Amino acid sequence: MMANLNSTAATTTTRYNSPIPPNVEIANTKPAFAKIQDDNLGTLLYAENGGYCLKYPEGKVVAIASDRLCSFLDDSHMSLIFYFERNGLHEKAEEVMRDLREAGIDADRLKRDTSDEIKSGACVIDPGLEEDAGDDIQRPKAPP
Repeated sequence: MMANLNSTAATTTTRYNSPIPPNVEIANTKPAFAKIQDDNLGTLLYAENGGYCLKYPEGKVVAIASDRLCSFLDDSHMSLIFYFERNGLHEKAEEVMRDLREAGIDADRLKRDTSDEIKSGACVIDPGLEEDAGDDIQRPKAPP
């Protein structure tokens, strides 16, 4: 299993509303999620069951986001919603909100609690990762 199991807290999955399917990987970072997706061609990111998963369109789940990663994916969705709203694309923003609500995610609370930085268009970057602007990939920070 490729799950990032260095810390039990890092891989908690308390957000999910119903049991997680057996034999799925738990991703704790965006790069880990991307690696799992690369290893499982054809999987897509879905908001469902109160969190986020990678699954095939026919329904087989291969990975879920840890609670930690879910918070960054929430921020990414909020960034998209505020981008749409700033650009007058209110129907698209509402469509994303509706999709999150249908997935069991409290989109209204997320939107209400979104930081001013994200509301104004700041890029969502995981503070536990470093960014190499040359290839647009975030990597885990080296230990101090």
